[in-house]
Amino acid sequence: MFRGWLELNGQELSNSSRLVSHLQRSAPVSDDQIGMQMPCACDITVPYDDTWPGLIDVLNNGPYTLDNAPWYDASRPESLEFAGVWLLDVQGMDTVPVQRDISQAICAGGVASWARDTSRNLSFSALIVSCTNAGARYGLNWLSCVLRQGNIRGGVDLAFYRAHPDDTSASPASLYRTSFGTVLTSAPTVSDYAGKGGSNRHRQASIFRVDWEMACTNPYLYGATTTSVVGWDTTVEESITWAHAPDCDDMGSCDLPTIYNAECAPPVINLEPAQIPVCGGCLPLCSIERRTWQLTGDVATACDETTVSIRVNNTSETEPLTVNFFWRPCGSDEACDRVYPLTVSGLPAGMTVVADSITGRPYIDNNGQRQRQVGIITTPTGAPWQATMLDTMLCWELVAESAPGAEYTVIVEMRGRDS
Repeated sequence: MFRGWLELNGQELSNSSRLVSHLQRSAPVSDDQIGMQMPCACDITVPYDDTWPGLIDVLNNGPYTLDNAPWYDASRPESLEFAGVWLLDVQGMDTVPVQRDISQAICAGGVASWARDTSRNLSFSALIVSCTNAGARYGLNWLSCVLRQGNIRGGVDLAFYRAHPDDTSASPASLYRTSFGTVLTSAPTVSDYAGKGGSNRHRQASIFRVDWEMACTNPYLYGATTTSVVGWDTTVEESITWAHAPDCDDMGSCDLPTIYNAECAPPVINLEPAQIPVCGGCLPLCSIERRTWQLTGDVATACDETTVSIRVNNTSETEPLTVNFFWRPCGSDEACDRVYPLTVSGLPAGMTVVADSITGRPYIDNNGQRQRQVGIITTPTGAPWQATMLDTMLCWELVAESAPGAEYTVIVEMRGRDS
């Protein structure tokens, strides 16, 4: 991975380009920046400089001045003496870890159990660079504060670049990766010291080497999101064709009339009309509206998988929404080709529900606020919904079945993940 930049829970954790910029002497561009120079800034030379000059333009987070640094605190003067965190080494970012137990057979050989992808363990080593010992201690506390955001139950997102974005034809966006469900398992500890605390001798160290560990409960590394607004290619209303006459009180009206034994009349069983079910994706009995849409957009390369999340918005102002979805190969009408069924049942008017295939959990998106849903996302059979994983090297169609005239919009979000 590219060691020059790391972001945790949307907050910059490490940026070697920012750190080098702080240590270099530069002319202030405004009166406010006259006192914003680091006291130890100088004309430095980095023998092994793996920074990326284009990072500031891609992230659009400049200028790299101390008052614009994520750790700057006007009430803490030592924050101006802290240059930043320089990531030296990260272990555990290579491939998805796999666990598969082997039971020895009575005869020769053994039997393999089911393979499963386990959690991903990460170990980090970095430098805390400062002009003074106080600045280094401030930086250590700031680093610990940022990392402790990963103590929440579900973990946080960890963003980085899969490889160095420089000297390659690949775009930076194609190298961008996010790991979800990242938690802190071992707090940062100081393993080595360096520096003299500025130009003065006999001062405590101003550079710390620190190590910490994290774990990714979701072991996959996901690329950037590709969003497609579904514009239905076809919309067809189909009427239900009954196998018998609509009124069978008169047996003669049925296609297959029934003659009973004249001497032994069948027993009469009183039947109470059952209530029509409204849950589990039940649709009207008279006719349904079927819409189809062919999946388009960026396709994954060989050996990569694509997660597909569906965002459904009920645009009706009064009526709840019930609609069934499924995927099928393009042009196929076979029932056995239907995969990843999804039912949105009783979605209130104006609400948006998301079937999130990254976490495997659906939720309500209420103006950007995630809320728990109960009984809205399911499947036509009542089974739990499963996260959608498609081989986008193939052609796929999304099919939606609902009551005629149902008002709703659909957005498909795709994210490739590394193997």
